[in-house]
Amino acid sequence: MSAQCSHPCDEAVIATNDDASECKRSAVRLGYWQDDYLSFFIKNPAERKAPEINRGYFARVRGVEICIEKFLHKTSGSACQIINLGCGFDTLYWRLRESGYQIANFIELDFPTVTAKKCYAIKRNKRLLEKIHVPDDGEVRLSSTDLHASNYHIMGVDLRNIDELQNKLNQAEIDYTIPTIFLAECVLVYIETQNCHNLLKWLATHFPISAFVNYEQDIEITVEKRMSSLNID
Repeated sequence: MSAQCSHPCDEAVIATNDDASECKRSAVRLGYWQDDYLSFFIKNPAERKAPEINRGYFARVRGVEICIEKFLHKTSGSACQIINLGCGFDTLYWRLRESGYQIANFIELDFPTVTAKKCYAIKRNKRLLEKIHVPDDGEVRLSSTDLHASNYHIMGVDLRNIDELQNKLNQAEIDYTIPTIFLAECVLVYIETQNCHNLLKWLATHFPISAFVNYEQDIEITVEKRMSSLNID
């Protein structure tokens, strides 16, 4: 698949990764949580964000971590997989490695424009590369948009294209039979309803032992809006 966007709105969606990454870095710099790897992916100068943004991203990151920890606890002693849909510059793989977790397969998917930047950052930073698990005779294989190691894969794909998604997962030696957890942080909201339905249906059909963590930003409901709703009812 070409790195060019296939939909006029894709560029705006891709840009949300940069904004989210910079917001996370702001919170990390203020000590909300520790992430020694995020800065490798961000070029822009650090900018301090508003307190509510820092707290919001802390809740987002910690909430996903809790779900992952519960999943890994339940699957302890057996092989499991993590598939990050719309991964952006997320550093979860490195943080889990730092914590000593063993994952049979960790797969990250996003637009090729995003994965190309992520692969480039990994290629040029020894600290990121040395954390990627490879057997003694193995290697990390990198292309312009994809990375393949023994248990870690980054691949550029359009999640709206199910055939392409399946092909990419097969390239990552996916195992459809073992426990798998899917992560989607502010991703599904940007996919058209029918395409989103098709994606979720395909995942549910092909991964019988799975969990799905979906994080979306909700519209704030003010007192005035609630009162208006009550009056209408």
